[in-house]
Amino acid sequence: MPRTLGADLIYNILMSMDVQQIRELLPVTQDFIYMNTGWSGPAPTTTTKRISEIIEEEARLGPASDKGVELGREVNKEAIATVSSMMNANKGEITLTHSTREGLNAVIYGMTWNNNDHILICDLEHPALTIPAAVLEQRYGVGVNSIHLDPTSSLDEILESIKSALTPKTKLVALSHIQYTCGLKMPIKEICYETNQLGIPVLIDGAQTFGQIAIDVKDLGCDFYAVPGQKWIMGPVGTGALYVKDSIQDTIEPIFSTNQIQSKRNPERIPISKLSLVSNNPGLVAGFTESLKLVSGIGISNIEKRAMALSSLLRETVDQSDGVNLLSTSESESACGLVTIGVNNWSPEDLVGILQKDYKIVGRTVHGPDGVRFSTHYFNTEQEVYRVVEVLSILAKE
Repeated sequence: MPRTLGADLIYNILMSMDVQQIRELLPVTQDFIYMNTGWSGPAPTTTTKRISEIIEEEARLGPASDKGVELGREVNKEAIATVSSMMNANKGEITLTHSTREGLNAVIYGMTWNNNDHILICDLEHPALTIPAAVLEQRYGVGVNSIHLDPTSSLDEILESIKSALTPKTKLVALSHIQYTCGLKMPIKEICYETNQLGIPVLIDGAQTFGQIAIDVKDLGCDFYAVPGQKWIMGPVGTGALYVKDSIQDTIEPIFSTNQIQSKRNPERIPISKLSLVSNNPGLVAGFTESLKLVSGIGISNIEKRAMALSSLLRETVDQSDGVNLLSTSESESACGLVTIGVNNWSPEDLVGILQKDYKIVGRTVHGPDGVRFSTHYFNTEQEVYRVVEVLSILAKE
């Protein structure tokens, strides 16, 4: 398969953490202070070129010719191998999806539910988990146990709240690894240890972790882990992956089929592929892989340290500004590159609008807590952090 000519160059740039050279590969940084990676990250030019190359190659070969089909298969295999390496999973435990939500739905709706079952979530969760839980309640009478957590809850408080909410009726624990509204990092490994003792499976929404912090599914002890391609990985929209532990795969039925039907299909198919809903676009999958390799090239530990350093600077600087309020935790063990901030007398919607319109700063409105969420990623700079706080301080006086 053809490779982007600049790939080796960018790997070297990332390895050296030359932020200015990295930013040259991200056109958005020329015009905006882009701090909304937690919604969707800006794709590097190497990724967009890779997408274009594969789409053109597929068109040249013919998508349904033998060579065209083989191209798609090879692209998928490369993506699965790269994801499995980054998550410390076996290749047979990874299937490609089009989003985090698709992976979550494949698991939740692939389980058998009745009105004696409970699903445990928390009240900070994204609709990707709260909506399926509500659907289970309406369709099957499943009990939804939504525990209350504050955006600044300590790890001990989180763990104790979850332990006390587990009952013999709990059939699934479904939680985000990092809560999207406030950046609260959950003690997933400790939670999984408790649930494993009770034989309760755990489904993790990794929308805000994949590409920001290291993920080792074996070390975490979780059963399912869904991730996106378009956020911190900075790949294309319409990509993602789902991890399902080997030993539990037979307990999940495909949404559009059954395990029995799938068992009679081509024996060369990877069993977990039964959970795939529809076909993937080879160009987008190739772009996903390209972005994954860039993250691998720089090293996820380096990315995590830089994102955390920038977010720590943002939190510390905000604390010194009158009328600008930190709404996220400042505890290092539960903090990350997501920081939510409120400004006196400003609604989050108005604040997000004026930041982008008048100051070219891109953040995101969130509620619970009500504020503007900023994402600090490895391409952001200390100067950008200072500028954000300076602007927020100006607006606080209006």
